[in-house]
Amino acid sequence: MSAAIIGAGIGGLASALALHKAGVAAVVYEQAAALGEVGAGLSLTPNAVKALDWLGVGERIRALADEPPQMLTCHYATGETLVAFDRSDTVQRYGAPYLQMHRADLHRVLLDEWRRRSPDGVRSDRRLTSLEVNNAPNSPARLVFEDAAANRHEVVATAVIAADGLKSLVRSQVFGATAPRFGGFVAWRGLVPLAALDGVPLSPGSKVFAGPGRLFVRYPVRRGGLMNYVAFVRIEQWQPEGWSQTGTVAEAAALLQGFHPEVHAILAATPEGRCHKWGLFAREPLPEWTRGCIALLGDAAHPMMPWFGQGAASALEDAVVLGRCVMDAGTTADAPPIGVRMASAFRRYERTRHARVTLIHHESAAGGERLSGMQPERLRDQPVRNEDSLGLFSYDPVSEALA
Repeated sequence: MSAAIIGAGIGGLASALALHKAGVAAVVYEQAAALGEVGAGLSLTPNAVKALDWLGVGERIRALADEPPQMLTCHYATGETLVAFDRSDTVQRYGAPYLQMHRADLHRVLLDEWRRRSPDGVRSDRRLTSLEVNNAPNSPARLVFEDAAANRHEVVATAVIAADGLKSLVRSQVFGATAPRFGGFVAWRGLVPLAALDGVPLSPGSKVFAGPGRLFVRYPVRRGGLMNYVAFVRIEQWQPEGWSQTGTVAEAAALLQGFHPEVHAILAATPEGRCHKWGLFAREPLPEWTRGCIALLGDAAHPMMPWFGQGAASALEDAVVLGRCVMDAGTTADAPPIGVRMASAFRRYERTRHARVTLIHHESAAGGERLSGMQPERLRDQPVRNEDSLGLFSYDPVSEALA
């Protein structure tokens, strides 16, 4: 009973932990030569925290994360509060907290836990170059990896879980190549030491400054030691060849001209005046994510826009439901062959998850349009359509009925 997991990001490590809990050995293959600190802030909504609890790392995550007491949406220029959400009763309402933290801290906890359970369970410097699958029942998959020295490594696995992101090679080879769609926004992201903002009046929790075609989001991470921010600006097309590059704070500040002084104070405090810049891309949802012993997970299956903060949460939900489906498929000696069981479990995972992530995919795309596509004053007067009103936080991947 062996599985190859492609990608050592949040979804890949979570699925390794979930399979381990189901009694299936797995190895995670990562193209990067080393696993280090990547990314900035992310949100872990209650549905995601429930998944982390099931994976056995919830308490460690709580110890590292920030729990916002409120979330404010404000007028981009005046700072007037347009919409306010009280998060102080989140545990009572949803059964788990709403957390925000540095992505690298979440990744480190998952990686440390996986290495504790499987000391040799990660192979870095392994770039997947080809995948061969025989559609006959119980047939394994053959994978070929290449390292930085151009050495070839062939692997045979009972099952393959592709958690290799938006540019998933497995998705392209097994389900067909489709071009990612530019989402109409470019983002600038940075981290500012909170000490550098001494004297700037900052309300607790997270805040969104909403303006026509432009947004600025900020919230603390690392127990208040850093202020994470992301600026979003609508543009017609993404010009650079790469999807991601180094940006400058000066460029972001110029595009956010007219925004509240708090926004420009945070931008001005960015170390060395440099930040991360990338275009927002997504793909249309696939009608299917599994085929035989192959399953897609997270962004490889359903890459979505970031407006609802459900990207990491959806990958964690996927991992838990996948693990539960494999667990429920049986591991006794008189059960069907392992390949047959895994294929059945994968189909069940897809049936259980498809409707929910398709809904989130569409609503996330629409969320950015609502926030930036109108005069901000209208946000105060219109019914709110967000994660709360859609009931996304109430979902529990641990108890959700398997299809």
